[in-house]
Amino acid sequence: MPDLQAPNDASSVYLSCLLQQPIGGRVLETNPIIERWRLVVVLLATIAALPLFLFENPNSTGSLTGVAGAGTTAAPGTSALLELNGPANDQRVAEGELFLLNRAENWHSARTTWNMVERLQSAAVKYEEEAMEMAREISDAEFVEKEKQMKLEEEQELRRKLFAEEDTRRERALTTPGPTTTIVATEPDPNGPTNVQWEALRYCESTENYQAISPTGMYRGAYQFSVETWDWIAGLYYEHLVGVDPAEARPSDQDRMAQSLYLLRGRGQWPVCGRYLP
Repeated sequence: MPDLQAPNDASSVYLSCLLQQPIGGRVLETNPIIERWRLVVVLLATIAALPLFLFENPNSTGSLTGVAGAGTTAAPGTSALLELNGPANDQRVAEGELFLLNRAENWHSARTTWNMVERLQSAAVKYEEEAMEMAREISDAEFVEKEKQMKLEEEQELRRKLFAEEDTRRERALTTPGPTTTIVATEPDPNGPTNVQWEALRYCESTENYQAISPTGMYRGAYQFSVETWDWIAGLYYEHLVGVDPAEARPSDQDRMAQSLYLLRGRGQWPVCGRYLP
């Protein structure tokens, strides 16, 4: 095996101390072969520890290189680097601080703006919902009002048409000789006449005069009841009206009596004007 030379300086001192360390008050007797292998092991361990010696700060507490007296120089610290770099480094530090300051201000501004946007958006959604609900209510009210107006106009048009037909019939009846043709009796409609149809019947019979009396005195009231027919219907449905003059009865009683007569006999009880009823 070739001879290995021990490293100089700190390594030599360290190996010498290890080889001559006394045990129990005497120096160990050395065998040349054992000493050679021991030297090899120590040398390998020393070589493995060289990176620690190179990168360690000799001025730190417990530094091996400092204890061994290695002639190394401490690595420059942050302050030393700042001193070496001079004004250029100060400028970079100032730029870094300015960047961080601007970033913090931008973050704060963005968060404040975001909170404001969220509040405004929430308020806008709320007001939009309220406006939509109000618009819906107004639209519904306008639709109901318009529908009611259209229905009223249709009833007025139908009333005008029926009255015009009755006026034409009367004029023709007065100018045409011979008997007036009457309608054939029919079964009453289950749904009954509408208010406009009843109004047309009253207009035909008495021009809607609830106190009307025919020239002969036989037919009385808005529906031109005979006394016999009035008492007959009153005896069936309204006994308190028996014996009451139809022309002196209340309009509501005359309406109920006419409706009862229609349900019992249909429109045939009004031979001429009954054509306005279904």
